[in-house]
Amino acid sequence: MQIEVPRKLKPLLYPRRYKGAYGGRGGAKSHFFAEQAILKCYASPARGVCIREVQNSIKDSVKQLLVDKIAKLGLQSFFSVIESEIRGQNGSLIIFKGMQSYNADNIKSLEAYDFAWVEEAQTLSQHSLDLLRPTIRRDGSELWFSWNPRFKTDPVDQFFRKSPPEEAISVMINWRDNPWFPEVLRKEMDHDMSVDPDKADHIWNGAYGSSQGAILARWINEAERNGRIKDSVAYDPHGAPVDVSCDIGFRDTASWWYWQRCIGGYSLLHYDGDNGLDADDWIPRVQKTIKELGCKLGKVWLPHDARAKTFQSRHTTVERFVTGFGVAHVAVVPQSKKSDQINAARAVVQKCEFHQTRCENGLDGLRAWEFEWNDDNNVFSREPLHNWASHPADAFAYGCQVMQMIDPPKEPEKPKYMQDVSLNELWDANKRLKSGRI
Repeated sequence: MQIEVPRKLKPLLYPRRYKGAYGGRGGAKSHFFAEQAILKCYASPARGVCIREVQNSIKDSVKQLLVDKIAKLGLQSFFSVIESEIRGQNGSLIIFKGMQSYNADNIKSLEAYDFAWVEEAQTLSQHSLDLLRPTIRRDGSELWFSWNPRFKTDPVDQFFRKSPPEEAISVMINWRDNPWFPEVLRKEMDHDMSVDPDKADHIWNGAYGSSQGAILARWINEAERNGRIKDSVAYDPHGAPVDVSCDIGFRDTASWWYWQRCIGGYSLLHYDGDNGLDADDWIPRVQKTIKELGCKLGKVWLPHDARAKTFQSRHTTVERFVTGFGVAHVAVVPQSKKSDQINAARAVVQKCEFHQTRCENGLDGLRAWEFEWNDDNNVFSREPLHNWASHPADAFAYGCQVMQMIDPPKEPEKPKYMQDVSLNELWDANKRLKSGRI
């Protein structure tokens, strides 16, 4: 049986413990793995499980795609398709499961399976990935993952694209790499590109994207396209002092952005974030960063609740920072509505440039900041989802409030002798000079 696959997917034809295919719509990722599953079960007895993070019914699975592949390959007489399984005459079996139905005990039922294919793997949780990996343990067994990238912080992206194990291989494939890309999808793509290029870049080109509830991702992606995210962003010793905005909580995740106001906008020089630390830990850390950047400190802007005392300390966060930096270098961001903070962030981010390396983790948070989904009303809430991304995003939004409060630097006025004059004025001045009147 002769099978054709896109050249880009050829590395996935060879045995590997972990195989990943990621990219935009129309790249044939799902079709490739569906075909490989059917061929594997046809060639010899094999058991496979097709997985999604959430599968409420068999309609949510890839079952229909597998049935279509069976028909395409002319193997209807070999496979029997029943409600929740596909069986081969040689004893092969394919089942369909959602990871939400598994726990440490019942997932053991998959120990003797030969392969697991995780579709829409960008939604796979870290818990599910950790549960699945050691379960598929038969000699020569493989785990396949197909996904459209969403966030760099998604577990499947971290696994394959940040620190992959030796036995892992992944390829990026998009519509350009698919020689059978259908014309009907090309028309859809062209329409999406003309209406919303940012969204289309995620859907069709496999760029990191976000959900419809994204708050700042559009403007961060725009900054990247326009070259405002780069490693050449640097502190200007002749410019304004550096302000620091933060979101800090006792023994909670804290985030810090380092800003320098410049003509026409703002330079984001550094981002820092950590958890399990309090004010006494952060004060020397901020001081060290200021020294490393070689900059002059303006103010450390603390959130409005930094004035509150806690049971753990007799002093407020403001008082502790004043002790570390001096009263002239500590201020509190005025309390405001979350909607006002979001509006400030959306306005200011369009005037920002970011140091690509030093701000990488913070930028990931800004891309992932999104409104919470309301299942009851089937709409996005007006409040952001409180997760890991809300910390760098809140710290950034506080900084945006501050930037709107402070007058931006202006172009220095030219000395009078450098100011623009008309040709007639120069002609008159030249005549007066010759006549001795100047």
